[in-house]
Amino acid sequence: MFLTGENQPSARDFRPEVHDSDGLMMVTGEGEWLWRPLQRPRNVTVSSFTMQNPRGFGLMQRDRSFASYEDVEARYERRPSAWVKPLGDWGPGRVELVQLSAPDETHDNIVAYWVPAALPAPGQPLEVAYELAWQGDAQQRPPSSWVTQSRRGYGYTQLSLEEQGRQPQYVIDFTGPALDALPAGATVKAVVSANANGRVLQTLAYPNPATRTWRVTLRVERVDATQPVELRAFLQHNNDTVSETWTHLLLPE
Repeated sequence: MFLTGENQPSARDFRPEVHDSDGLMMVTGEGEWLWRPLQRPRNVTVSSFTMQNPRGFGLMQRDRSFASYEDVEARYERRPSAWVKPLGDWGPGRVELVQLSAPDETHDNIVAYWVPAALPAPGQPLEVAYELAWQGDAQQRPPSSWVTQSRRGYGYTQLSLEEQGRQPQYVIDFTGPALDALPAGATVKAVVSANANGRVLQTLAYPNPATRTWRVTLRVERVDATQPVELRAFLQHNNDTVSETWTHLLLPE
């Protein structure tokens, strides 16, 4: 379930966030780690991540701080993450993420699953082997670095209200051993891309001394406001990838 979060806050609830999971984490067969923050869309939204022989995927509750939820009854910071580890080769296919609208937190509106590229004929079995790990504070992480939060807004800008609607800003924080190991003064680059419906206008990566993380800020412009924009961002140091890939769907207005 995902109702509200740091990337989709509510103005009517004293609780900063309300969710059982805050993102979908995946590892492709080539070893790329992906992180998709969850959303509560107005309409049914289906996202597909095509890959060969996935190494793992799962709906994760990364944020384990009580202050992020302030719910003494639900205790969302204790909700488990579920990590699927395929055993053997699953072949080509896709991880599919379905997100539904929900009026309140009693509706389970998030699901993720694997779809093989070639479905068996009617009446024929589909055999797969996997391990399912339920995880709490000690949970699966990328070996390099990972996203701790992503937020959306407009930031300080002289754009008009109409222009702001077309050019949202994102702030993404990364942490992990690959970033901790960088020397003082290291240059880190944010590699940001968008599909054909988005134009990346600004990108910046810099250390955040308050939280000892690295922060990426980016601004994107919609081409067609009635169509979604697919975004990707990760960190590089000396042309080496030092983070997982943040991937986000900017939904139509």
